[in-house]
Amino acid sequence: FPEGGEAIDKYFQLVHRATTLFPLLLVLKQLLPESLFKLTMRFLPILQKTTKEVLDSITTNSKLQGVLTYHYGDYGEPPERGAFAMNALIASHYRSGAYYPKGGPLVIAERIIHVIERWGGTVLVRAPVSSILIDQKKNRAYGVEVKGKRILAKTVISSVGAPKTFMGLVPSSHQNVVEKCTKALADPTVASNVSLMSMFVGINDEDHSLQLPKSNYWIHSSWDHDKNMADYRADHNKVPALFISFSSAKDPTYNTRHPGKQVALVVGPCTFDNVEEFKDDRVKHRRKEYTEMKEKWTQIFMDGLLRYFPELTGKIDFVDFGSALTNDFYLGTYRGAVYGLAHTPQRFRQHWLQCQ
Repeated sequence: FPEGGEAIDKYFQLVHRATTLFPLLLVLKQLLPESLFKLTMRFLPILQKTTKEVLDSITTNSKLQGVLTYHYGDYGEPPERGAFAMNALIASHYRSGAYYPKGGPLVIAERIIHVIERWGGTVLVRAPVSSILIDQKKNRAYGVEVKGKRILAKTVISSVGAPKTFMGLVPSSHQNVVEKCTKALADPTVASNVSLMSMFVGINDEDHSLQLPKSNYWIHSSWDHDKNMADYRADHNKVPALFISFSSAKDPTYNTRHPGKQVALVVGPCTFDNVEEFKDDRVKHRRKEYTEMKEKWTQIFMDGLLRYFPELTGKIDFVDFGSALTNDFYLGTYRGAVYGLAHTPQRFRQHWLQCQ
């Protein structure tokens, strides 16, 4: 974009401004009462704008706008809806490159567990929390209930997201305490707007002929991301974007641990509405309509993978596909919302969305 130099420079200036001011927003939420917080936000306009509003102010080049927003899939909000602050944070994050753990992501959990246990903590698995214990008089959390057993604690930190915390873990006897929060979560500009589908691929590389990339690929149907998402909502077979990654190529220990094997991950957007009618079906025994839907999406994802990596043809040994329902079952999400709440300017203006 030789003709877009000025716009590109301006973009990165605004990225720097937004990433510098965003931590201030989080601090002000904690320190200021709601009325004063709202007043202060008027002096932080960059944090109240969508990505589209900011880019429209610096360039009319639609392709340049598309390139500068290619990573919207990292936080799930296309330019017309997403907060520019999120675009800026992700862009800034990747400017110096990225890292991948030797030994794969499991190593992160293993290392964290050692630290927790060293300091006297305990990590439980297959131990879903069914309820937060709340003192009737003080309206304070004092523990959690897990499989009928009570675990007491001075502080309870919920990381499952606001919807599941307030609507699923707070007992019905205390729903009045969080009524304002649950009503706010119904706001479509705050609620999650999109989920993800994932295709996991096992690859045979016994002859070690594959030279798969370490970088991630974002593939879009066009540079107009808002139109792509609108087209998808009208026709769920028009997947607006695909993310392709080969974790086996990033991990220098993978070939030692799994000789002659490679793996790929292909991810694309979806909405919970696509699969909601099947949410009460038994896992692995859902109706054939659901299976047929997944098979169609699997083929779309596979076509995208082989279009850009034709060398994988004939080398694929395993494929598994997950929908928004899969996210709920395995990740404990609410309506498939792997991104959490919407990353919109409206969401970040919610004073109640803070530690409390």
